[in-house]
Parts: sequence; C-alpha cells; structure tokens
Amino acid sequence: MAQQSTFTWEGRLIRLSYSPRWSDTIHAIDHVEVQTLDGNPLPITETGYRSHFFGPVEPALSLAEVQDMVIAWIDKDAASPTWKRQQLASQQLSLF
Repeated sequence: MAQQSTFTWEGRLIRLSYSPRWSDTIHAIDHVEVQTLDGNPLPITETGYRSHFFGPVEPALSLAEVQDMVIAWIDKDAASPTWKRQQLASQQLSLF
C-alpha cells in the first residue's frame, strides 16, 4: 500500500508517493512517485512527474526517510549546470 506526503521544495508543493515492496516477486522492488502540484519541472523531471524503482531496502524505509532521500536527489540535480541554465532562461524574456 502506498504512503503519501506533500512537502515544499524552494516554495513549490510536491506530492510524494512511496510503495515499499511495490512488487514482491523474486526481485522485490520499491517504488516512488514524485509530482509537482503545479505541473512545472523539477531538476529530476522535465514534466513535473517522476516514477522511480529501487531496492529493495532492508528494512523498508519510512516515508520520512524516502522524503529526505528525494529532497537530497532534487538538491543534487539542482546544482547541475543544465538546471541552472534552464532556471536562468525561464526568468528571462525571449524574443524568439
């Protein structure tokens, strides 16, 4: 069963859904979904939505731990030159 939370990153509301043991077959796997409520991009997704499979992690992570992991992931990708260029371009007016 998915656990959900909403958190703020740089003033933007983000919905997080975490499903530990999303698939419990031979290769158990965990699943996380990250979605901006305004539909705008994040450093980890150009569309505002990201689905990611990982693990499994033993023992299963708490929702707070997954949220911390996702925030660290977003922060890391926000430091990339590509994201910084995109942010600068979105703040400037363009004639073309």
